[in-house]
Amino acid sequence: MMIGGLSPQLGIRHSSWSATDDQRIWLWKPTIGVYSWVMQLAQQPFVPGVERDAAAQELLEGVSSLVRAVRCIEHRHLTGDGGLRRSDASVLKVLMKDGEQRGGEIAGKLGVDASVVSRQLTALEADGLVSRRPDPADARVGLVSLSSQGKAQLEALYSSYTQQLRTALADLDDDALTAAAATMQRVAVAITEANKVVRRNPKTGD
Repeated sequence: MMIGGLSPQLGIRHSSWSATDDQRIWLWKPTIGVYSWVMQLAQQPFVPGVERDAAAQELLEGVSSLVRAVRCIEHRHLTGDGGLRRSDASVLKVLMKDGEQRGGEIAGKLGVDASVVSRQLTALEADGLVSRRPDPADARVGLVSLSSQGKAQLEALYSSYTQQLRTALADLDDDALTAAAATMQRVAVAITEANKVVRRNPKTGD
C-alpha cells in the first residue's frame, strides 16, 4: 500500500536517478495530512449508525504499516553524525525542487509556522547548507537558496535511501510498482480533495 509523496514540497530530482525511481521514492513517502484523513475515514462512519467501511479500515491498516516501515528506513538515514533531521531535509527538498524563495513560501508549502522555518534556516545557513540574500523587491525579506554543500548532502542522503527502498522492493517488478503508484495517486488526490471540503465547513461539507 502506498499513500504519499503527493505534496509538491516532497519532490526531489537527482540527475543520476531514472524518472520512474524518482517518482516512486516520493510516492512511498507518506503525506501526513492525507494519512490523518484516511484515519478519520476508517474510524468514523459517514452516517450515524452505519458500520465502519471495511475497505477503508484495510486501507488505514496498510497505510499505518507503510508509515512505520518507511520511517524505520528513513530513521537510519536521517540520524547519526552529520545526519539531517527529517524537518531540515524537508526544507532542503523544497529548495531543491522549487529553487530560491522566501522563508514564508517554504513554510506554506510545508504547512508549518513561518517562525519554525526561520529558526531552521538560521541553523542550516550556519551549517553551510543554505544561503540567504536580501530580496530585491523587498529588502526587509530574505531569499533562500540551496547551497552546493546542501545539494550534495541531500543527494547523497536520498541516493542511499532510494537504494535501500529499491532493495526492499526487489520482489515487486516495475509493472507492479507502477500500477500501485497510479492507484495510490488517485486515492491520495481523492482524499485530499475531500479533506479540503470538510475543512471549509466541518459540519456540512459545503
